[in-house]
This record gives sequence, structure tokens and C-alpha cells, in this order.
Amino acid sequence: MPIAVTAHLLLIDQTGRILLQQAANGRWGLPATELRFDVSPQRHVVAFAGRDLGIEIAERDLLLAHVNAHRTTERGTVRLVFSVGVWNGEPAQSAWRQWASPGKPPERMATWDAQALPVLLTFTPYTEIGWASPDWPVLP
Repeated sequence: MPIAVTAHLLLIDQTGRILLQQAANGRWGLPATELRFDVSPQRHVVAFAGRDLGIEIAERDLLLAHVNAHRTTERGTVRLVFSVGVWNGEPAQSAWRQWASPGKPPERMATWDAQALPVLLTFTPYTEIGWASPDWPVLP
């Protein structure tokens, strides 16, 4: 089974809103990039933030907030969620980027992001989706 590793950015503004980005399929989720490992994951995330979001962040300001192992029938994905404590600039304005209240995200959230968002706002460092567990409900 092929495995992808992605990095997701959790940016929370001063009012408690989170930054969401719309994917090509029309679904909203955390800004994310697939890691290719030609550079370190943190350096990749810093470059992604500058290039795609228009903000400047430093590696020292990234906090690994959550790791998720997600298995589907087609592939597996390991998702690294980095909380960004400090950044310079404002995310570039666009029709596919918005700040949203965690309690009222857009209706068209990506499946993983909709499931993960409540967990990301707690102190839960790791979750799994796609395996049956006696303690957890089976998630789609």
C-alpha cells in the first residue's frame, strides 16, 4: 500500500479563528502540502508557508501538534500537523482562503479535516483512522 506524508498548518489568529484553504475539489481544510523529503519537513513547511500563504515563519516557531495515521483502501497517509505560534505578515487574500471559527467551520469541509479539527484543539498528540479498535468507534 503506498504511503503519503503530508504536513498541515494550524494557524490560529488573535480572535481564535483558524486559517482554512479550499482544495481543487471545493472542500475546505487546513493548508497542507505533501512532503517529498528532498529537504527536511520543517524547512519544507517554512517554504510552503512563504510560497503558498504569503507569510514568513521560522522553523523554531513550528510545534508538532498532532500526528495522524490514516488508512484507506487505496493508500495510507501520515499527517503531521504543525501549530504555528508566530508568523510575519498576513496570509495572502484569495477566494480559496478564509479564517473560520473552529465551532462553525464551512459546510464543505474535507472529511479528514472535519474529523480532525475537534481533536486538534485538544491536547491529543496522536490519532488513527482506518483500523478497528475496541476503544474507538470506526470512522469512515
